[in-house]
Amino acid sequence: MIPFFLGSWLLTVTLEAVVLGLALKSKPAWQVLFYSALVNSLTLPLAQYLYLHYLDNLVLMEAVVVLVEAPLIYLLLGVETRWALTLSVLANLVSALVGLLLLTHH
Repeated sequence: MIPFFLGSWLLTVTLEAVVLGLALKSKPAWQVLFYSALVNSLTLPLAQYLYLHYLDNLVLMEAVVVLVEAPLIYLLLGVETRWALTLSVLANLVSALVGLLLLTHH
């Protein structure tokens, strides 16, 4: 369980940092990576807990994660509210799709 969680966390942090970094080129890469790690350290356990115990619907679970991450992106990276929401949707879409591809082809 721990290796799976760490692998999921590393993959999610990396993918979402890439999405954020590409969109926010004016931000230092270390800052984007650090905030991606920080945000996903909160939301990945939340997502896994919600999925296992309450929301066995991936779309609903991802919607909750997006709504938690968007304000964090807004606060930490200093972007407009709509942009924070858009970035959260894009970052989570990428990480969820890659995760699904890996799980279905594993």
